[in-house]
Parts: sequence; structure tokens; C-alpha cells
Amino acid sequence: MTKKPNIIAERLRLARRLHTPPMTMEATSARVLELSGYSITKTMLIRIENHQRSVYDFEVLALAEALDVDVRFLLGLIDEPKARPDSEPS
Repeated sequence: MTKKPNIIAERLRLARRLHTPPMTMEATSARVLELSGYSITKTMLIRIENHQRSVYDFEVLALAEALDVDVRFLLGLIDEPKARPDSEPS
């Protein structure tokens, strides 16, 4: 089994496609910068999605916010991109 540097690659790609409208890498990068102030470039996104780059925790949060998905979706902990109200922690 090949070791992969991150666990969000496939979910990140899926989240971009499921967004309404679908988000390009350029649009994702711009939205991350706008909402969080972090710079995640198109090149960085390509490397993340191709398992060539690790992802910091703050980047996972910024990507989830930019793509309007639950961070647990990107981490593969839940299957729904957005948390249902009944799944929120108490």
C-alpha cells in the first residue's frame, strides 16, 4: 500500500464538484483567501488533490469554509457534505 500525504484529496475534489456552481481551483483559491486570509494557490490545490502535498489543519478548515462543507466531510468522517441539524454536537 502506498502511503499518501493527506486524506482529503478525493473529498476535496468531490466538494469542488458538488459546490453550486462547481468551483474551479482558481475560484477555490480566491475564496479561501477572501474568507480566511490564507493563500492556497491553484498549484497547491493540484498537489493536494494528487497526493503530492500534505495539508495543515488550518488549511483543511479554510477549504471546508470556502467550499461550504463540513470539515468532517473532507476528513472522510461523514458522508454528507453538509451536517444535518440533528448531527450537530450538543
